[in-house]
Amino acid sequence: MFTRNWSAEQVEEQLASMQHVATGVAVETLSFRGEDPLKAKAFVQDLAGVLDKMSTVLEAQAHFRAEIDLLREEVAQLREEKASLISSYEAKIAEMDEEIARFRKERADLMGRLIEDCCSEGSRAAMPDESLLARPLVVKSGSEFLGVAGKGKPFSLRDLISLLRRNAGSQKVQRMDWEQEQDVWQLHIQTVDESGKEHDYHLKVVATVTPSKNAVTQLREMTVDGETVPDKFVLMLFKTVKEGLEH
Repeated sequence: MFTRNWSAEQVEEQLASMQHVATGVAVETLSFRGEDPLKAKAFVQDLAGVLDKMSTVLEAQAHFRAEIDLLREEVAQLREEKASLISSYEAKIAEMDEEIARFRKERADLMGRLIEDCCSEGSRAAMPDESLLARPLVVKSGSEFLGVAGKGKPFSLRDLISLLRRNAGSQKVQRMDWEQEQDVWQLHIQTVDESGKEHDYHLKVVATVTPSKNAVTQLREMTVDGETVPDKFVLMLFKTVKEGLEH
């Protein structure tokens, strides 16, 4: 039966059928009782044969039931092992996720400190005055100075650098430093994208006063990988920042 790949339920049904047949033969044989000695002898022989068959069936049934119980135990054990393996793998995956999150946080904190050093007083590298970082950041379009104001506070150069700091983990900022050329300060930012390619950003800013006597920091020029960004794209950048501050 097992060589036919029967299920445990099919084997039990077959055993029950065998037992029913054997019982039926016994009942049929017992119906031939009589006083004839020959018939009585034949009855005894038939009864012995039936009992032998029933004994064989019962032995086979007991054997098969034992095999079925063993198979069920093995299946239950396999299920327990499967559940244990799944639980173990899930625990390892969770542990790896925690480790990755920890590494990402450490990297973001490290880059944050690096960027903060570029904006902090007392840095060994050349640094602009605090006023240059705190004044409203504007671009000049014709004779107009256009800035970004969101939630009652003008967007400053420090705010722009803080945005870079918060996104340092994803932007992979490698270097950020200042360089002064007369009254113009140049901020150099170097990043690496996911493919490993380096990108260079240069922002030239200068302290100035608008016709309405407002002290501001003017973004005079912005280059990306050596290409100057047109003023209209810088204005679009400012507009995007403004919309982000208002939401």
